[in-house]
Amino acid sequence: MFGEAPSNFRENRRDLLARAATPPKRDAPLVVRTERFGLTRLAFFRHVGPYDEVGKAWQKLYAWAGRNGLLGPAAETLGVVHDDPEITPPERLRYDAALVVNEGVRPAGEAGIEELPAGEYATTVHKGPYSTLGWTYARLCGEWLAGSGREACSSPAFEIYRNFPFNTPPEELVTEIYIPLVE
Repeated sequence: MFGEAPSNFRENRRDLLARAATPPKRDAPLVVRTERFGLTRLAFFRHVGPYDEVGKAWQKLYAWAGRNGLLGPAAETLGVVHDDPEITPPERLRYDAALVVNEGVRPAGEAGIEELPAGEYATTVHKGPYSTLGWTYARLCGEWLAGSGREACSSPAFEIYRNFPFNTPPEELVTEIYIPLVE
């Protein structure tokens, strides 16, 4: 896309990328930790288009998971974020509304199965509406990643949702963001 290998682009333009991705300073400090995450199997429904329109994929996932007895208090939901909206046109953004499942669950219809790779991830907590997740991603990548000496790998980022918009005010939503790192 930029006429050179991604590693060369990152190396040659690290300062430019850091400045472009760094939002205005916010009052809350950005707390980032690195964490090992094991191979995780997911059932998912794919959304292609703007990230603020992923609701239909979630509706499909919950309907399918409910019919298949996969919902309950221990159910863990994730959003798999395949594309950077700063680079990818909105109509081509890919996002998977996903649920952690065991080996016995099989794909059916629009429901797919994918695996998040095991590895080391940089993670931080975003508190607030989903519409402001981009600021936290920008800080995680533009501030922490740019200054950490680490590099993101090509696997997708993902989000773990610790509460839900149907019973939580937007300002109280808690989302853990995970960015995969080169080991």
